Formats: sequence, structure tokens, C-alpha cells
Amino acid sequence: MNIENMRNIIKGFGIILFTLLTLTACETDSATLLTDGVWTFQSMTTDSEESSIISLVSLAQALLTEASMEFQEGGTYIMISPFVENATTGEWELIGEDQLIIDPDDEASSTSRIKTLSKEKLSYTEDFVDGQMNTYMVTTTWTR
Repeated sequence: MNIENMRNIIKGFGIILFTLLTLTACETDSATLLTDGVWTFQSMTTDSEESSIISLVSLAQALLTEASMEFQEGGTYIMISPFVENATTGEWELIGEDQLIIDPDDEASSTSRIKTLSKEKLSYTEDFVDGQMNTYMVTTTWTR
């Protein structure tokens, strides 16, 4: 094996190592951003024009007014709303940097696409299908 081949192999390993470290660091950063404090509910919106969907989203927004959510290290969370008697608890998981799975203890889990995750803002969207088989999106935003 000549020196030029060795250099190419070393460069290849260097690029692979850099890529792996970068991807791992980004995932850790997202988890750190998510767990670094308590989130306060800000809004819930939909792109649906169906009046029943708009009403349901408005009701959910009213129930979440002044709610807080804390994502804890280890994959658990707690959400407290002054309009709901008991706190909601469950598990959460990040898949890559753009998917958030929230799995409440007593309800079905949901998978959301993260639109924004920073120290100040968490915004994610979920896709749903209504009774007429139309797809619509709900966006939820939390701030600190």
C-alpha cells in the first residue's frame, strides 16, 4: 500500500468521524434544548377550513391556556393546565432532529414534525385526517 492510498484512507476516516460527531452533537443539542426548562403554551392553529375542526382546535387552545410542559431528561414529561384537573404525564422521544413523539400515559401517542426548536420557542405540527378523508395540519407553539 503506498502513501497516497494511506492518506486517502485517513481522510475518509476523518470525514466519517466528523460527520458522526456532528450528527450526534446536533441530536444532543436538540434534547438539551427541549429539556432545558419549562415551556408555556402559546397557541394552537390549524390549516383546516372545516368549522368542526376549527372549533375543536379552539377548544383545545382554550383548555391549554396558561398550561406548562416540562420535558425531563430520561424521556418523561409532565403537562399542567389550570383548566384540567390532573396533570398529563407520559414519555417523549426525539427521532432525529425533526420528529417528536409524545406518548401520554392514558392516551394514544402522537408523532409531530418540529418546525422550530430554540431556547425560546418550540413549535411542531401534526397531520390529521377528518371524516371526509381530508388531511389537515395542527401547529402547536410553546415558549419560555
